[in-house]
Amino acid sequence: MISLIVAHDEQRGIGKDGWMPWHLPQDLAHFKRVTEHHAILMGRTTFAAMKKPLPNRFTYVATRQHDVHYDYEQVAVVYDLNSFLKEWQEKDEILYICGGAQIYTQAMPYVEEMWITKVNGVFPADTHFPAYNVMDYHLETADSYPEFTICHYVKQK
Repeated sequence: MISLIVAHDEQRGIGKDGWMPWHLPQDLAHFKRVTEHHAILMGRTTFAAMKKPLPNRFTYVATRQHDVHYDYEQVAVVYDLNSFLKEWQEKDEILYICGGAQIYTQAMPYVEEMWITKVNGVFPADTHFPAYNVMDYHLETADSYPEFTICHYVKQK
C-alpha cells in the first residue's frame, strides 16, 4: 500500500528554505509512530535537509540525477519514480511518501491513504502540498491538538 504523510498549514504550505516553517514536537512524534519500521520515500532535497537517514526505517530517495548515491545500508536511490510506485502497489508492505512537493505531486495518483496534519494558521512558505479533493477519501480519524489536527484519510474505492 502507498500512503503519504504530511503536515501543511491552512494554505497547504509545507516548507520554507528547505525545512518546515513550524516546530510541533507532538506531530513529529506522530510521524515517528506512523512511519517507524516501514519504508519511506522522499526526494533528494528533502533527504539532504535531514542530513542522515531516519532510524528504524528503510529510506528510498527519488531523484532524476543518475550520479546520486548514498553510503548508507538503509538507503536506496529511485531514478524512475512512476515505475517504482507502480511496482510498490503490488506489495503488501506500506510505503510512506514523505515529501517534498514534487514527490507528493507525482505520487498522488498512487496514494491509497493519507495522514495529513493540518496546522492551524498560515506560515511563510515557499513549498506547498498539491491540491487534493478530500471527497475522494473517507475520513477515518481526526485527532485535534491545540496547534493542529491529524486527519487519517483512506481512498474511497
